[in-house]
Amino acid sequence: MVHSRTARLFALTALTIVTICFVITRTRLGASNLDVAAWGVTFDLTLTIPLVYYLTVVRTGAARAVTLAPVFVGCMMLAAFVVPRGQQQFLHDLRFVSVPLEIVTIILIAKRLVRVRDVETATRELFGDTRLAAFVAAEVGILWYALFCWRKKPQESGFTVHERSGWVSIVACILTLLIAESIGMHLLVQMWSPIAAWVVTSLDLYGMLWLIGDYHALRLRPSFAENGVLHVRHGLRWSAEIALDNIDSVDDIREESEWKRKGVLKLAMLDEPRILVRLREPVVAHGLAGFRRTIDAVAVLPDDLDAFHRTIR
Repeated sequence: MVHSRTARLFALTALTIVTICFVITRTRLGASNLDVAAWGVTFDLTLTIPLVYYLTVVRTGAARAVTLAPVFVGCMMLAAFVVPRGQQQFLHDLRFVSVPLEIVTIILIAKRLVRVRDVETATRELFGDTRLAAFVAAEVGILWYALFCWRKKPQESGFTVHERSGWVSIVACILTLLIAESIGMHLLVQMWSPIAAWVVTSLDLYGMLWLIGDYHALRLRPSFAENGVLHVRHGLRWSAEIALDNIDSVDDIREESEWKRKGVLKLAMLDEPRILVRLREPVVAHGLAGFRRTIDAVAVLPDDLDAFHRTIR
């Protein structure tokens, strides 16, 4: 509860600073002395916000000090958007600090990935069990699976939910459309602004990486049972830990209303789930970027029914 209050306090303070800085750079308030205004805005965005984060989050124990690195890097990216391009000299000087911090963050996460072989565990050890850790885990995890997991095989034996719907073919089709669309949009937007054209293309490239990483996560992260606990995993989208003795029943779904309700976690891609796992006591499911849901059932469409029943039993 204390951690959530400090996180809200930091978010409110940071939002206030960003709003004031945006108003200064986009209105007449800073037009009379733009150089000084740009310097002050850069200072507040890149140094004041991390200082507030340290005082409200790190010092209260809600996160570790090492989380200042990605916060500072994120503030640098925000300042590059807010501060006018011709007034970013101070921001350019700060990049000599941000680049090493980015490298250090990547190295720390990579070391833990080698040791624990799991993105979520690695970022949780590095940043603590915070929303920041969840957000970093999601972003790093997508890139990790997209770039380095093409030939990997699942380490756990369980059941998956993506093969039955032919998800790999759908992803391939979407990627083909994205490639064609990004080329056309780049050429079109470039007629007005080359910078905007590359921004659009970068977003398309990120979307492609996200699709690839999401597919590999679905493939390499099956749901499995170990030490009396069912580890429910839907790629990187959702995860939950359910004690096997907390499972009340495993029933075939006869009506749509059985699973289309609040409190049911759906593990299926395109088709409707066919099996409903009811729980005796609700549990918390963790989603991308720190989202959480309290669930009392899991609706599943497994690729292999036998593997599903073996896992449950």
